[in-house]
Amino acid sequence: MIWVYAVILVIWGNVVNALIHPMLPGGDWSAVMWGASLAVISLAFARLLNERRAMLGIARGDWRGIAIGAALGLGGALAGALILRIGPIVGPVQWNPVLTTTPEEIAAHMAFFLPVSVAIPEELAFRGILLGGIWARRGRRVAIAGSAITFALWHAWIIYYTLLQTNLANGPLMLFAGLAGMAFVAVGGIVLALLRVRSGGLVAPILAHWAFDGFMLLGLWI
Repeated sequence: MIWVYAVILVIWGNVVNALIHPMLPGGDWSAVMWGASLAVISLAFARLLNERRAMLGIARGDWRGIAIGAALGLGGALAGALILRIGPIVGPVQWNPVLTTTPEEIAAHMAFFLPVSVAIPEELAFRGILLGGIWARRGRRVAIAGSAITFALWHAWIIYYTLLQTNLANGPLMLFAGLAGMAFVAVGGIVLALLRVRSGGLVAPILAHWAFDGFMLLGLWI
């Protein structure tokens, strides 16, 4: 059953993200609706799996892990934005949507749309239900790897569509950039899974996810 859930997540992520195209990732009310739907489906699978709340990460977690999660998210975002701006391999990357985004839209996105439509539902799905379900059946290492690979596959369309909105679109480096993006998301999935395991809850990975996406966006916008 847990692997069925993993397949559903991959199909769900790519189909939904192909249908909705907010200016910023998760940045409108349709994304909030789909985020809420993802949370409902995830909780329904949690009921089917009949796992304890602690195994699914629905617990407070420790403050040390939460602080580390926020710091890792912020640090990773700043490093990522700097690399994209400098462009040591492919040259400086320009993402077109941020060129016309207002300060008010950035603020609303970071404060509301990003956590509600992206960070919270995705962490519940991947580091909560999926990781916890695999962990209970196949062990921690398989759970971390399986959740990270599923997380990367979930982002396949997002990565492709995002690259189409950059100065790398249809160029010779687009395939390289796409593969690098998938690998980066998989590594990020491992880091978030480790935060979930070490902290004992979902708060740390939610903060890390929120901080990374938000400050990466801010770094590209400034």
